[in-house]
Amino acid sequence: MHLKSVSGMVAGAALASAQCAIPGAPLPASIAASFRLEIQNVTRPDVHGKHMNIYEAGGGDQHLFIGPVGNLTHDLTLVNGVINWLPGGVRAVIGGEFSEIDHTTKMFMTERGDPKAVFAPTYACNPDEPTETQVELRFIGWEGEPEGGWICVRPSFDGSHEFRYYPPGNDLVDVDRECVKVTLVVRPTEEVEGLRRRPGRRLA
Repeated sequence: MHLKSVSGMVAGAALASAQCAIPGAPLPASIAASFRLEIQNVTRPDVHGKHMNIYEAGGGDQHLFIGPVGNLTHDLTLVNGVINWLPGGVRAVIGGEFSEIDHTTKMFMTERGDPKAVFAPTYACNPDEPTETQVELRFIGWEGEPEGGWICVRPSFDGSHEFRYYPPGNDLVDVDRECVKVTLVVRPTEEVEGLRRRPGRRLA
């Protein structure tokens, strides 16, 4: 799927109604054009409207954070429902750092064959701009595990948040490091680059 064509369909839908209009045709499982991921949860201003960063770890892995930790990333793609970062040859997987407190598990990026995090591109309304249709990556599940659950972020070091998987049927909460459910929103690279060229505008 090409994001410019999506933008055209979205614009047409928005003009047709004062409210967000969802196109009838479903989106394909892959997004070839590069994008960046915005994080949304309107009830949590500490994470809402910020972005997914990557942070180089050992063995070529890339860990995922909401800033200030990590590097700005605007060259992600989606391949058959899996988030890829082509410059590093890595993809989003789930595994490691399991928490006994809330039963969450780390999501990160690697070139190894770990079970993947699988998403489906889905049209939805932007909670900040009700007439705007956006493309979200709806979480389908952890490859090899029961379908469902969601992606959440919890406090990490230096004021950052790390990305984790919250399994279906789970109701545990770490009261000291709550993992907050979030929505991942596709933002085309062209838009992100435009913002970056504006003096004083910082993407976190």
